Amino acid sequence: MGKLSIRDEGVNDLAETLAEMLGVTKTEAVRQAIQNEIERIRSMPTIEDQIAALQERVKNYGFRSTHIVPPKGKR
Repeated sequence: MGKLSIRDEGVNDLAETLAEMLGVTKTEAVRQAIQNEIERIRSMPTIEDQIAALQERVKNYGFRSTHIVPPKGKR
């Protein structure tokens, strides 16, 4: 089994604070924090999903042409 050693005092303080808040050991607090971050990242929509949602929003505006009208003064 690998070992995790926290040498940064600031990180150690954060882990201790979280452990106290959760009422668990420092190891358990770090495990929960890492697990929560993994779940948060995995639940984020992919870039493909974000693009598809944006395309759907634009489509719903009712645009029928891809013709771009130049700004005033540039016509």
